[in-house]
Amino acid sequence: MIEANKKSAASLTPKDIKLSFAPRLRELVRDAFGMLLINPLRSALTISGIVIGVVAIVTLIAILQGVRAEIARQVDGLGANLAMIVPGQLDENGQPNPAALLGVSPLTENDVAALRRVPGVVRVSPVYFVSGTVKGPNGIVASAFVVATNEAGVQMNRTPLVEGHYFSDDAGYVCILGAKPNAALFGKSSAVGKQVFIAGHRWTVVGVLGKPPGSDMPGGPVPGFDTLVYLPASLVRRVIPHVQVNRIVLQTDYRHPPDKLIHAIESTLLVNHHGVEDFGLITQRTGLKIVYKLINMAQALLGLIATISLFVAGIGIMNIMLVTVTERTREIGIRKTVGARRSDIFVQFLTEAIVLSLIGGGIGLVLSWGICGVIGHFSVLHPLISPSLVLLALLVCTLIGVLFGVAPAIRAARLDPIEALRHE
Repeated sequence: MIEANKKSAASLTPKDIKLSFAPRLRELVRDAFGMLLINPLRSALTISGIVIGVVAIVTLIAILQGVRAEIARQVDGLGANLAMIVPGQLDENGQPNPAALLGVSPLTENDVAALRRVPGVVRVSPVYFVSGTVKGPNGIVASAFVVATNEAGVQMNRTPLVEGHYFSDDAGYVCILGAKPNAALFGKSSAVGKQVFIAGHRWTVVGVLGKPPGSDMPGGPVPGFDTLVYLPASLVRRVIPHVQVNRIVLQTDYRHPPDKLIHAIESTLLVNHHGVEDFGLITQRTGLKIVYKLINMAQALLGLIATISLFVAGIGIMNIMLVTVTERTREIGIRKTVGARRSDIFVQFLTEAIVLSLIGGGIGLVLSWGICGVIGHFSVLHPLISPSLVLLALLVCTLIGVLFGVAPAIRAARLDPIEALRHE
């Protein structure tokens, strides 16, 4: 045993200081692994605390990241570059005032024309609300929300067209049905070419929309509602009295900075409205602010709980390393006798603590990956383990090893070699 200790101590003599950093680091790590294998059961129990902490923090944060990514995907499915102008100012949460949505709308065709000239605005569509019911040829009345817009307004709704075609801006008495009105009026039979009655006029169905992809656009009923029925705006303005522009839907260019584009849109409307801000601008991302805020709060709370778990595991590492220092007192004395410096002893024990933490972190990451895979396969959740999350876990483990390995390493480095050699 003494001969083995002498051989190990020889690796820390002043002659070895001339070794380059990489070989020296490999030697330290190899010695650390060797010491951990001397008592594998105790090492495993020490590592288990780190494993549990890493599994907790990585799995929980991965689930929250998956939820965030899924929400973003749902919104992107509706068109992340869509925006909507509504009557009245928005509240502090970015939502429209319900009272302002009723009555006379301050939005006009002049606003639509002015917005078309704003750099970065690709398409603009006015939306008119049409009152009245939708009645089929057999007298069945469907629950529907009837709006009039142009061809671009229908196309900006990311709900796919499953039958027929879109109407043109100068179309006659034609309409496009949403999924629910179509099912209520015509069931499983084809609706294209058939007629419905809306606002005292007969309209021919030229297209049918499928189910909308994802949630509805915050603050407005245009994209995503499967109860919509679309009519051509140019004809509705002529044949249906008292219609007004209730919404304006815009599609913007991805290449334009969002903040500058929003400012340009709002400035244009303010000029048209003589400085009166009686409108609100809603983007697809507006409704996500509150959701993301709640997710970030939950992620911070879960991170705090997992950090406490890692802190407890770090204390376990420190205790085990202190015991290890006591058990290896004679070995430390031999190393110092043959020329090892305090810094050599300090680095050796600190490396062992860091290796303990990183092994636990690696095992925890593997287990987290497996758990997230099971969760993604058997539930609606889809956890997302990002490279930044993996890096964060490894950095935290390294930090734990450093923080809780310093005290044992200092104690080992300060041992008097004479007293250490007398230790039994």
